[in-house]
Amino acid sequence: MNLDDALFQRIANSEVFGKLDLVVREQLVVNARKRLLKKNEIICFQGDFCKFVLLIHSGGIKSFVSATNGREHVISTWDAGEEFWAHTIFDEDPMPSTLQALENKTIVYQWCGVYLYDIILKNKEATKALLRRQTQLIRKRREKIYNLAFNPVASRLAKLILEKYSEANNVTVQRDLTLEEMASMVATSPEVVCRTLYQFQSEGLLTINRASIVLNNRETMENMILKD
Repeated sequence: MNLDDALFQRIANSEVFGKLDLVVREQLVVNARKRLLKKNEIICFQGDFCKFVLLIHSGGIKSFVSATNGREHVISTWDAGEEFWAHTIFDEDPMPSTLQALENKTIVYQWCGVYLYDIILKNKEATKALLRRQTQLIRKRREKIYNLAFNPVASRLAKLILEKYSEANNVTVQRDLTLEEMASMVATSPEVVCRTLYQFQSEGLLTINRASIVLNNRETMENMILKD
């Protein structure tokens, strides 16, 4: 399968793009701009006026905000197969966060947001899918805000570990996030993340080294996550 075929398949499987007619989806393949990104490469900065849509083919991207003390907080992440719609498309205001590649050789396909938005609005099912998707993002933000406001660091870190590392049939996984990256995702400092990880290890919940994390007690980790 060449990249054009792979992109067409991504578009067909997309929650929003998949609602479009075959001819329109073929046009999207032709008009897509492929971008190969390095880890930590900035796609756009907080405060920029950006009107693009991205479809992540491989790797991932994140959005984050920076505090005056230099610390970062991750707002959201997007994985392969997901779309990112720049906020400026909808409200003409600047971007509320910085967008950055998570991995080396992250491949994204990019379109002009105004061009794509006009196409979507001409298709009722695609419009409904886009509205549903944006509403789900708002709900996820609400859950994240609740988690940061009311859950202790140990609960937030347990949730991150289970989401990022845990698979039902694989308890040993590569550790691909630094302490700084984990701290930015749970709104704390690297030092607190380090202490909490070693607390988990001393309690027998996991075994951690520089290269991997071994989950020893999934059930207890799950029970640490406070529910709304």
